Amino acid sequence: MESGKLSLLPLTMLVTGNMMGAGIFLLPSSLAGYGSIALLGWIVTVVGAVMLSLVFVRLDAVCQGGSGLYAFTREGLGRYVGSQVVYGYWVAIWIGNTAVAISGVGYLSYFFPALTDQWTATLSAVGVIWVLSCLNMRNIRMIGNFQMVTASCMMIPVLIVGVLGWFSFDKHLLVDSFNVTGQPVRNVISDSLTITLWSFIGLESACNLAGHARNPKRDVPFATFFGTTLAAILYILSTTAMMGVVPNDVLQSSAAPFSVAARYILGDWAGELVSAMAIVACFGSLNGWILMHGQVARAACADGLLPKVFGKLNRHGSPSYGLLITAILMSILLLLTVEPTVQKHFEFIILIAVYIMLLAYCCACIACINIQRRATHVEQSVWWNLVIVIALGYCLWSLSGAGYRILLDGTLLIGCGSLIYWQLERKSAARVPG
Repeated sequence: MESGKLSLLPLTMLVTGNMMGAGIFLLPSSLAGYGSIALLGWIVTVVGAVMLSLVFVRLDAVCQGGSGLYAFTREGLGRYVGSQVVYGYWVAIWIGNTAVAISGVGYLSYFFPALTDQWTATLSAVGVIWVLSCLNMRNIRMIGNFQMVTASCMMIPVLIVGVLGWFSFDKHLLVDSFNVTGQPVRNVISDSLTITLWSFIGLESACNLAGHARNPKRDVPFATFFGTTLAAILYILSTTAMMGVVPNDVLQSSAAPFSVAARYILGDWAGELVSAMAIVACFGSLNGWILMHGQVARAACADGLLPKVFGKLNRHGSPSYGLLITAILMSILLLLTVEPTVQKHFEFIILIAVYIMLLAYCCACIACINIQRRATHVEQSVWWNLVIVIALGYCLWSLSGAGYRILLDGTLLIGCGSLIYWQLERKSAARVPG
């Protein structure tokens, strides 16, 4: 047993925890704005997410250039595209981290109503980011163990709503709020795909941490698939039950939807219990994502794609300078995007993060096609080609629902990545003797 290495269970909990803690606890309030029709979006997203997880399993098997999103796209599409993917992935993670922090503070407001104030909530989220960034500057094994605890806390509120909620289920609540937007069904489903995918961001987590796995060839594929499938089952059960328990208008306005649902099902004490568990789960997810963006930036730095400061390690083997810089960036983003409500702040940020991640997932799918075509050590398979095509089609469909403002803001952020790449390449070329 290697000291400091992660086994299958912690890797699976990282995958599930990164997805569910980041996505499920505030998302029902956003989805309630569409109505129960959003459940159809869930079904499409579950299929797409499982196909994407299989794409990453396939990439891990056929890619000879290493594990992780950057290694996959670099081998399949070249260094420049790989650089843009890893830059976009890094940006999407720390942007998304601010949304996770906001979600956790939203549940804290169940106990501390003062946190419903926009500036109090924002400053509290900034404080949480700094505490967990400091925690990540220590040993990675400790982070993995902490993630197991927080992922367990995450399961309690999800199971309370997803299992017990069916005993209080009222199908009329679901039917009466089917499409509260009044828009065509196809348009509403397309719009909901971008938001629901947020719940599955993180399905590639195990691949990015392959270097820290005890048995990467076995544990990484299993953790990716099992973690994604477990999250999908719990998402469908809990969201459907919640929409059949809580009136749509109440759900739309809630900053702690799982707590509200638990209160409807079992009473005030359950609402308080679920709030406590959700707080731990959200902050645990944030902890896992901070670990992730530190490792992604470190790997990019090693390949000359980010400034060297992101690769400097402290005595615990943690990229502490990179974590410090990113904590500053997250704090600035939170302060610059203050919205009147927690839900609006959360939704605006996640849409930008999802748009950037969708571009990265599209590149991963295309890279998988190219790597398979060139590989001589693996058999070509109609099944795997079908999986890749479905995953790519899902990503393109989800992109269509992002909206023009998100497309503009996300594209501008990706454009900054090209500037960084060419600047670093020019400096590298200048250091090479003529």
